Amino acid sequence: RGVLSPELNGTLLISVLMLRLFSSSAARVAVNQVSKRSMSFGLPADVHGVGGRYAAALWKAASEKNVLDAVEKDLDQVQIAIDTNEVFQRFIIDPTISKAKKTESMTAALAGSSPLTHTVFDILGSAGRIGETPAVISSFKKLMQAHRNEVTAIVTSADELDAEEEALAREVIEGKLEAGQTALLTMKVDEKLIGGVTIQIGDKFVDLSIARQIKDVEKLLEEPM
Repeated sequence: RGVLSPELNGTLLISVLMLRLFSSSAARVAVNQVSKRSMSFGLPADVHGVGGRYAAALWKAASEKNVLDAVEKDLDQVQIAIDTNEVFQRFIIDPTISKAKKTESMTAALAGSSPLTHTVFDILGSAGRIGETPAVISSFKKLMQAHRNEVTAIVTSADELDAEEEALAREVIEGKLEAGQTALLTMKVDEKLIGGVTIQIGDKFVDLSIARQIKDVEKLLEEPM
C-alpha cells in the first residue's frame, strides 16, 4: 500500500473506476488511455486530489456514454441538497457513520438519477469516500465548464453595481476571452474593499480596490525614507 507513489496510486484508482464505470470492452480502451503516470487522458481541464480523480473517471465514462448533461444535472441536485440541508451536509462528512449506511442513504437520495451517477456513488461508498462528494462535484463542474468553453468570472465591488456598470464589467471581461469562450459572470459585494473592484477571470486575479491601494500606500510609508 505504501510502496506505490502518489501518482501511480492515482492512475490505479482511475483504472479501477474505469473498470466499474464502463462496459468491459470500453473499459479496456479507457484503462489503456490512463495507464500513463499523468492524468492527461483527454480531459478538458486539470483536476487534482482524490475528488478530482473520481471526477475525472466519471467525466470520461459519461463522455463515452454521451450522458454528460444527465450526470451534471444529478450532481447539481446533490450540491443543492448539500447547500440547503445542514443535516445532509453533516451526514456526508461525518466519519462516525458507517460506509454501508452512507451508501444506502445516498442510493435512496439518488432515486431517478442516471445509472452512471448511482455507480460512482456506490464506488465512493464502498471506498469510504462519500465525504469527497463536494470535491467530486466541484471537479466535475470544472471539467464541464471547460468542455463547454465556459470561463468563470467574478467581479467583486464595495457596493452593488448598477445595470450600466455591470454591463460595462461584462463587456470588459468578454473582451479578454478567447474566441469561442463564454463568460459565466458572478457579481459579489464586499464592503471591506471600501471602493473599486476585484476581478477574477479563471485563474487570473486583478485587485483594483481602494483597500488594496491603501495597503500599498501603508507599505510604502513603512519603508525607510
